[in-house]
Amino acid sequence: MNASSVTATGSGTTATVTPKSLGKDDFLKLLAAQLRSQDPLNPMSNTEFIAQMAQFSALEQMNNLNESFNLVRQELQETMMLQAVSLIGKEVTAVVDDQTLMGTVSKVSWTAEGVMLLVGGQQVPLQAIAEVAMPATPAQTEPAS
Repeated sequence: MNASSVTATGSGTTATVTPKSLGKDDFLKLLAAQLRSQDPLNPMSNTEFIAQMAQFSALEQMNNLNESFNLVRQELQETMMLQAVSLIGKEVTAVVDDQTLMGTVSKVSWTAEGVMLLVGGQQVPLQAIAEVAMPATPAQTEPAS
């Protein structure tokens, strides 16, 4: 739950409250405070209580889902980096901006754009790699006698 920014003025001073995201601990504290301060002669109805518990359960599941997505994202980044590192020293063909670029991968780096390979002095995104081959050895390039 997000609260919007609120500015209060009074007696010549100004206070600004910035938005804060409430978590499950905050929700539990609010629920406990509500239960402590309710009127014993007019308690919260079962329907209201069950609705609040359902909201809490949904909040907890969203937090769990967020944590799972973060783990998957981290594992994907690690996998992409390992894949890119395995290309160092290999001959690659990449298609960048409708241009075909061929060369040997000499460096791998992680940037804001993702995993980048240094191919023939040019930065190439990992996703642009179309073909990978072992580098040619001198025996393979010499004509047969």
